[in-house]
Amino acid sequence: MGFKMNPFLKKVRSRHLKLAFAESMTCGLVSHKLNTIRGTADIFSGSIICYDKNVKISLLKVSPLLIIKYSPVSKQVTEMLARNLSHLIKANIYGAITGLATSDAVARHPKGTVFLSVYNGTKVKTIKKVFRGTPLQIKKKAVKEMFQLIDSVIK
Repeated sequence: MGFKMNPFLKKVRSRHLKLAFAESMTCGLVSHKLNTIRGTADIFSGSIICYDKNVKISLLKVSPLLIIKYSPVSKQVTEMLARNLSHLIKANIYGAITGLATSDAVARHPKGTVFLSVYNGTKVKTIKKVFRGTPLQIKKKAVKEMFQLIDSVIK
């Protein structure tokens, strides 16, 4: 059973929610996917692409010590991205993604590892997934997973 965007969007609209994203590995693909559907202007506040760790540190105020201790691809960093995004963009639901779509000799995780966090202003829900496929396939799977995670948080 696949994830369906239209029921998801109806649910977000019926609750008068606004979404915002901090995207690292997906480089804006979550925001792009959401905004390829007509009528999403009323539910999308904006996004920040924070691929480089310096953007995570300077703009989204992730502690450099957190990045050193856990790596940029980690539960801790992803949760901080979601929480701190709320200081920059006005929304109700904040999603953040970090991960590895390609092999990286210095990474602490294998290719396909993705951390996804959703912050609703009071609680953060985070999951870790490991996807297989090409870099684009991994990113597309991460996008789908982000919408499923948001859906689970707003139920």
